[in-house]
Amino acid sequence: MPRILNDFLVLLMVLSNCEINQNVQSLSGKWSFKYDPEDIGETQGYFRTAFVRKDWISLNIPAFWDDPRYDGIGWYAVEFRVRKSLISGNRLALVFEAVDDDAVVYLNGEKIGEHTGPGVQFYFDLTQQVKPGESNLLVVRINDSGGAGGITGNVTLRRYEEPTELLQSEFSQEEAQTVPDWLKTACIYEVFVRAYSREGNFEALTKDLPRIKSLGMDCIWLMPIFPIGEKHRKGLMGSPYSIRDFKSVNPDLGTEQDLKNLVSNAHELGIKVILDIACNHSSWDNLLIEQHPDWYSQDAEGNIIAPNDDWSDVADFNYNSPGLREYMWETLEYWVTEFDIDGYRLDVAELVPDDFWKKALKGLQKIKSNLLMLAEGDHPRLYLNGFHLTYGWNTRRTFYQIIKNDYPADFLAQTLEKEYYRYPRKALKMRFTENHDEARTTALFSAEQTRVLTFLTFTLPGVPMVYAGQEVGAAEKPSLFEKSAVDWRQFDNGLSDLIRRMNSLRRKNSVLTSGTYQFIKTSHPESICAILRSENQERVLIIANLKGKSQTVSVDLSQVLPDIADKEPQLLVGTGAFLFEDRILLLPCFGYDYYLFRLETIND
Repeated sequence: MPRILNDFLVLLMVLSNCEINQNVQSLSGKWSFKYDPEDIGETQGYFRTAFVRKDWISLNIPAFWDDPRYDGIGWYAVEFRVRKSLISGNRLALVFEAVDDDAVVYLNGEKIGEHTGPGVQFYFDLTQQVKPGESNLLVVRINDSGGAGGITGNVTLRRYEEPTELLQSEFSQEEAQTVPDWLKTACIYEVFVRAYSREGNFEALTKDLPRIKSLGMDCIWLMPIFPIGEKHRKGLMGSPYSIRDFKSVNPDLGTEQDLKNLVSNAHELGIKVILDIACNHSSWDNLLIEQHPDWYSQDAEGNIIAPNDDWSDVADFNYNSPGLREYMWETLEYWVTEFDIDGYRLDVAELVPDDFWKKALKGLQKIKSNLLMLAEGDHPRLYLNGFHLTYGWNTRRTFYQIIKNDYPADFLAQTLEKEYYRYPRKALKMRFTENHDEARTTALFSAEQTRVLTFLTFTLPGVPMVYAGQEVGAAEKPSLFEKSAVDWRQFDNGLSDLIRRMNSLRRKNSVLTSGTYQFIKTSHPESICAILRSENQERVLIIANLKGKSQTVSVDLSQVLPDIADKEPQLLVGTGAFLFEDRILLLPCFGYDYYLFRLETIND
């Protein structure tokens, strides 16, 4: 390459980097940090500018905090000066690539905002709050609910024009995996067979399939049905995720023929069946440990290790071994071929390499083209590497924050906006208020709160999921390690009927499963959530009161529904009264309404 051309290219690179650096200032690096196991930081004023932090330790970010076993509250603090190039022109944002799990952010002693959910990029506008030319104090309170926590992504100051610049991820312009047609209108029903009945077996579940079908369930997710390890077992029964044999049925649940009968009876009723499997680890007495110790992760002394300290009942697989990959692909294909199952829920899917899942899907689709791959995970890349559906932890956490921590109702709109810009196009999320890892909804919320959150779960974009027992308001979560059973005698507070009606609406009104959605402003954004869903000639207006006070709400539909804003809608589900000629809605505390408009009827 000629010397003059080489020098010119170097100059271009320097100028380009200068332009980038002028728009971005990194705050990553060393921060002060303090654990707060007693959650006293807010009352003690850890966020105040005058607070003395001499006993705080120094941690680098981005990273998890230094104790991976600690779950709870941790505080970070750093001082910074804004570079002059960021002050002039446009707006200034504080951007977090990711935290684990939730964050409350303070600048110069004042709270500037909150965020819910791990692994999601978020930002706060600092244009008016930051002090140009002076030292600024940034303090972040992290609440971690499981595993290591911390500020796990870079923190930057950025000059910007439009908010979408700050939310857009590298995956948002990609197309998600094409989903099976049946999934779009489906509702998933999670079943822990051992805890489903007093018998705790396949036969009892098979007998109950007509009731499950009557609820509108299209897919049963069976938690692991394999033999459970005894070595290093937790509790008397052990976790179903500690798998002793990946190609056998747990005899406590029944025989292989009992499982086949369950699947065939479900199929006769139009219900799909997916199996839950942990490809990331096995029990300590799985024969694979003796036959193929090289398939497992090992420490420096050659000892097989667990994935982490808390998962002491399982041994971690090492996917650098080609033999392990072949075995697991064969295992996944075995259950589809021999038992006619319709897909999988894959435990801790993000801990297994992406290329493994991509090849697994291709092999499985050759056997059954319309099977489902559901990932226990929420990273956007999963949609590009073998999965159709991931967990909607973000909306569940948002529900909790709004109800329990008094976040405004429009926090839900902010959550869905972040999701829209984070995930590939046409990506589906599984929406839920509870599952086997989370507390029962009725253990956290009142009957009224439970109903409104259940209602919203069925109206948001995605695929709703119900954990067996949820429909009768069960308050006790079945133990993963001991014998327990759902108490089906509990009064369901109208939940079964609500779930049945919402499932029916999702099938009759395609606007709920394939239509667009947008949040509508109301006169009470702090308490009222209003969503418009649209498709062809149908419009659905969804309104929910997420606070404990009745509200008279003014809804201006002239901007979003100009052709029907003065027409009378059809109330299909709800507790309120819409005086539509005045566009006034009366909603009781935690009330909700579902209004349907059909344009062809109105135009006639």
